[in-house]
Amino acid sequence: MRLKDPFSLKAADMTKRTNKPRKPRDEESSDEVSGLTCQHVSKAVDLNSVKKAVTSSMWSMCSDCLRERTMIDGEPASGHDILVCLKCGFQGCSQSESQHSTKHHQTLHPESHCITISLGTWKAWCFECNEELSTHCNKKALAQTLDFLQKHSVKAASGNTFNTPDKATGGKGSTLVPVKGINNLGNTCFFNAVMQNLSQTHMLNDLIQDVKEKGHKLKICPPAESNVGALMVTLPSPEPLTSAMFLFLHSMKESGKGPVNPKTLFNQLCQKAPRFKGYQQQDSQELLHYLLDSMRVEETKRIKAGILKSFNNPTEKTADDETKRQVKAYGKEGVKMNFVDRIFVGELTNTIMCEECEHISTVKEAFIDISLPIIEERVSISLH
Repeated sequence: MRLKDPFSLKAADMTKRTNKPRKPRDEESSDEVSGLTCQHVSKAVDLNSVKKAVTSSMWSMCSDCLRERTMIDGEPASGHDILVCLKCGFQGCSQSESQHSTKHHQTLHPESHCITISLGTWKAWCFECNEELSTHCNKKALAQTLDFLQKHSVKAASGNTFNTPDKATGGKGSTLVPVKGINNLGNTCFFNAVMQNLSQTHMLNDLIQDVKEKGHKLKICPPAESNVGALMVTLPSPEPLTSAMFLFLHSMKESGKGPVNPKTLFNQLCQKAPRFKGYQQQDSQELLHYLLDSMRVEETKRIKAGILKSFNNPTEKTADDETKRQVKAYGKEGVKMNFVDRIFVGELTNTIMCEECEHISTVKEAFIDISLPIIEERVSISLH
């Protein structure tokens, strides 16, 4: 159980656990975020085999559906229905009647082919444990495989080779982001309009480039009145939506012709805000709010995990009052350092003065945008 008081973490963030026995975790396998580690990862994840299989087969298509020529709504099973086996790289459907991903697990040695990653949600699932796994745990093979699949998804969508930014310039050498088209997924003009603007926000491109990697260092300096010194924390890997945003922005900066397919990012956003599912016309401002707020929540969660790790992940029982006070102080200041707040969030100060005693009170509120009324000028028209 993690230290909840300093951050007021919700119990709903904890994933459901089954009663199956599992190996006890060692001290390094702390699970700061969501999901679980499992005993099958070492046997069921083979990055090299996944790379060979994925690069030599049709991306985001069920291999068995293609071989059997099985059609779902007139097309082969693809997209969010596909699960990738992390042992051999097999891509199988999960929502059709065929259930090829499940059959693949059952046909082969169960414990060796039991872990998959969804290409729609980027969540890892273990058939043997029957529950979701954390891709941010200390099992490097799982996190590295997820990273490869996400990069390959961008490459397959854009048709270009995935190149990492120039280390000599820190990814900031090119301030001019080329203007590229974005595929319409079906009444998603509202989404594309927002993404075109964000792709041209240079500060966003720079900051998200800085924080994208696992192990990024963040220095937190609380105010003097808190009586705590500066703290250098090491952040875990970004959460799924933030990772998808980075991959999208990177694909928009890549050279090459052809529009960018935003399906991965859009699917991740729909996981956070189901109201945008269904390919109906939506409001761009509402989408921007949901997108920024969801990334802000992810980055806040990431920073909190880094702070707790700096204190050796204290629990309610092990943390003393001084540790709780320090964690709370660093958490209050640290959450303001996420890239969303630094770019998009402003502070509105409301000042109220009492007419009788003339006491002045101020209230500060954060905002992403301010709605201003548009007053129409009344023009009198004389009829002749």
